[in-house]
Amino acid sequence: MREPRRFVHRVMAVFGAALVLSFGVYRGAHAQEASYGSPTRYHAGAAYLDQGWGYDTAQWWYYVSQGTLFMPYPWFLALEQSNGGTPVQAGGEQLFAAPDHLERLGFLADGPSAHNPRGLPVGFAVRPLDIPTDVYGVWKGEWVGFACAACHTGQVRYHGQQIRIEGGPSHLDIEGFGDELTAALTATASNGPRLERFAARVAALSSGVTADDVKLKFKLFVGFQAARRSLFDAAQAASPELPTSAGLGRLDAVHRGGNLLLSAPLAEPRNYVPTTAPVSYPALWDTPYFDWVLYNASIRQPLARNVIEALGVQAPIDPRTFLTGPIVHGVLMDNVVAIHRSLTRLQSPRWPEDILGRIDLDKARQGEAVYRQACAACHLLIDRATHTALTGGGDEIKVTVVPLDQVGTDPRQATNFANRVITLGKIGGPTDVPYMKAAEIVSGRVVEQWKSQSAANAEIEAEIDRGRPNEFRGLLAYRARPLNGIWATAPYLHNGSVPTLYDLLLPPARRPKVFYVGSWELDPAHVGVESASPFAGAFTFDTRLPGNSNGGHAYGTTLDEADRLALIEFLKTL
Repeated sequence: MREPRRFVHRVMAVFGAALVLSFGVYRGAHAQEASYGSPTRYHAGAAYLDQGWGYDTAQWWYYVSQGTLFMPYPWFLALEQSNGGTPVQAGGEQLFAAPDHLERLGFLADGPSAHNPRGLPVGFAVRPLDIPTDVYGVWKGEWVGFACAACHTGQVRYHGQQIRIEGGPSHLDIEGFGDELTAALTATASNGPRLERFAARVAALSSGVTADDVKLKFKLFVGFQAARRSLFDAAQAASPELPTSAGLGRLDAVHRGGNLLLSAPLAEPRNYVPTTAPVSYPALWDTPYFDWVLYNASIRQPLARNVIEALGVQAPIDPRTFLTGPIVHGVLMDNVVAIHRSLTRLQSPRWPEDILGRIDLDKARQGEAVYRQACAACHLLIDRATHTALTGGGDEIKVTVVPLDQVGTDPRQATNFANRVITLGKIGGPTDVPYMKAAEIVSGRVVEQWKSQSAANAEIEAEIDRGRPNEFRGLLAYRARPLNGIWATAPYLHNGSVPTLYDLLLPPARRPKVFYVGSWELDPAHVGVESASPFAGAFTFDTRLPGNSNGGHAYGTTLDEADRLALIEFLKTL
């Protein structure tokens, strides 16, 4: 990863009698590293803020693989949409990987580069694979999966100007992507001419494979997918609850990942649960310094957390090795380490005054006093450059944890995590074990196996985990993270149920009950996304559905209008 010069602009924020603020964006020539304040624009149409990364780091981040995968890479490039889309082939077929199609699902378009030769959107990672068993045996070669950046690269727009947010929440609709991919695979397998076109494209993209080979392997692959779908459908039919649709910018990642890791590979319908607690994709800046991560502050060790996430996003693993012997898996540990290291340098984005308008510093000073009274007890103020609390306390950020009965927000993410029980009986394990304990065991075995392979690995583990043990817990509580960069993370609350900061500071009964998600347009006055009116492609967010409650977090909701607006102005400075 080449990075000729790392540009970092350090801002000293003095909170008290004075508030010293500095803002800026990069504009200008493609692929040019620059010091802060010089004009740089990586891609036409998007402004990139100074977040401690350079162009090379960002490009690497967009496409680096943790080991996850969902299908062979040439197949993804060759697959047609089940219907609709813009024709991109001479015969009028619409490819699934067409940029306009993926953009409708929330992906960020990107051009070809050394890390992305085919010009796929941000967040698609390609890796080689040679596993001759199970579904992986259908293809020896490159497979495609999701990079961290798919869910953790944001973008907002104001009056036509796009603003990229590195490590911010994406607009991605993973469930919609999965549904459309399944439809495309099924349509291809069941339609002779479509299958012939697909096989011919794959053969042209690959060496040493014939169209007939492709057709045979593709049908095997679709059969594997259908078996998994049938397992989930049967388990869902027996469940007393329906899943809650996540829509754009959200996912019940913990329980979806648990289904993919602990239900499907074990062919165990008892390990399936409906995904009833979708949450917003969290911002990643500062997280390597948190003492506990996830919304419910449930995982202590960085490497274990990153491993279980990769496995939940379908990095290969042999379930027969979950508990005993060498654990056989496809997590790319060297990349996991590099990803973590890059995130230690990622800074929260500053409010770009030249795009979104100047901050009223007098009002912000007034808002700081309100913040200290209404917010600071839970939400630490930190230095974005050093990732340390302004009040001291060392280089670990100790996030405040607030019990559910105090914060009052939708409880399902925390309660589902705490209460889920699975069985490992099919692989000789206990028949009833807390889900969190099974995840702790599997992720810990992967980390410990890698750590034991060399003295260098052991040193790296010590550097990253810094003595933090592998511990998963199920508190009935949510964390309160520092709020730097909050302007770029709408909608708000852990489940994305409140569209703007202004709405969040209203009494819960006055917050919007139904609103529309999918617009990238930022509202600088209320700080959030435009959401009041339906539009083509919008997802209707209904706060009355399970997991979607916008209640609770009544802090600051009794402020008068002047203090409410002053607090919002101060939050822009963080």
